[in-house]
Amino acid sequence: MNEFVVTLKNKRNNIVISENSKILINGKVHHYELISLNNSTYRLRIDKKNYDISTIKIDNENIAVTIEGYTYEALVRTALQEKATEVIEETGSAHHIKEVKAPMPGMILKVKHQSGDKINTGDSIIILEAMKMENDIKAPSSGIIKEIFVKEGTPVEKGTKLFSIE
Repeated sequence: MNEFVVTLKNKRNNIVISENSKILINGKVHHYELISLNNSTYRLRIDKKNYDISTIKIDNENIAVTIEGYTYEALVRTALQEKATEVIEETGSAHHIKEVKAPMPGMILKVKHQSGDKINTGDSIIILEAMKMENDIKAPSSGIIKEIFVKEGTPVEKGTKLFSIE
């Protein structure tokens, strides 16, 4: 039995693959069949639906998956790797404050969170408009927002403190 945690579009999915053509996805049992068509292309049948899939390994934990013509980047870890990462993040961030600064001058359009909110890595925190484009400023790590230093509608210069995470 193999256990994985696959993060796709900021959503964690727990996957357990058994030897008897059964797969458990977020607690729900499915029957599967995986046929290798070549080195990186597969036909996956889950229950009664077929998917043509191709994969490209980006690094040790990230892969690009193309399913039915749509490409997604997924973070794939074993259950043990995921637990180790959580422990490291909890111990490393318990007493660490990370300040996030504006990467460019612009105008704060939207502040999506407030002090005290629990956030995860990759969560959208602030929308910064620069050169008529909206830039999504995301959390570089999980934690709790300690402080938001800016308000909607205010201009900022490059390097201005936007928020801090504890």
